[in-house]
Amino acid sequence: MAAFSKPEAYGRWMGRWSERLAPGFGRFSGLAEGCRVLDVGAGTGVLGATIVQLFNQVEVVGVEPSVEYVAYARAAHLDPRLSFYVGDAQALPFADNSFDASLALLILQELPDAAVAAGEMRRVTRPGGIVAACQWDFRDGMPMTSLFWQAVQEVSPEAVAQAAAARRTPSGYSDREALAQLWSEAGLQSPETSRLEITMEFASFDDYWTPFLSNATPTSSFAGTLPPAVRQTVTGTLREKLIGSGPDRPFALNAAAVAVRGIAP
Repeated sequence: MAAFSKPEAYGRWMGRWSERLAPGFGRFSGLAEGCRVLDVGAGTGVLGATIVQLFNQVEVVGVEPSVEYVAYARAAHLDPRLSFYVGDAQALPFADNSFDASLALLILQELPDAAVAAGEMRRVTRPGGIVAACQWDFRDGMPMTSLFWQAVQEVSPEAVAQAAAARRTPSGYSDREALAQLWSEAGLQSPETSRLEITMEFASFDDYWTPFLSNATPTSSFAGTLPPAVRQTVTGTLREKLIGSGPDRPFALNAAAVAVRGIAP
């Protein structure tokens, strides 16, 4: 997809959020020294880079469907413990029992069939190994985007109605119970869940808003195609929600994600 072929723009859009979330997810996953880890949907390589910072003796193999993202990750992360390959989460190009752990950070909502991907992660993980995933809580845990959609709804409800695809949250895995059920149905044992929270600081309103015009994802593609007059009004409405009517200033937003881990049989 064209909207997912711009890794630099994605880094400014959501990548910085992923960087904040990755350490907590890595610790929750229960990894140990000496393990071989598969990073499913590796994107720009944020999770892999985090794991090799957390552990001295570890190997991380990232698999990602976008050729552009794989090239970016290879250039950005030169640690020899990291490698990146083109591949589909729903048909992983690895033999059974190839890894001690398989992790997926913020990809389930992008997959046509997350259940198939969960089964593939179980297949390539050795018996007793860890399979874990993490998702933003899109219902009430990601104000960066929810505030944007509130502003658009107030200014142009018809635009929101026309942008259902951009606003989609198709996976239905934004809560802990649904993730645990997905893991159980994939045959993973003893599923455990957690809620992970982070804070993101912004230097200014523009620091927050400019990535919305980056065409990095469906949401940011939609923001960039709003008619100029509508976009200007949305910008003003959103600015008011975030920093009020005073001068520009730094501010922060919280975010929450839900995570699940289980044991491969």
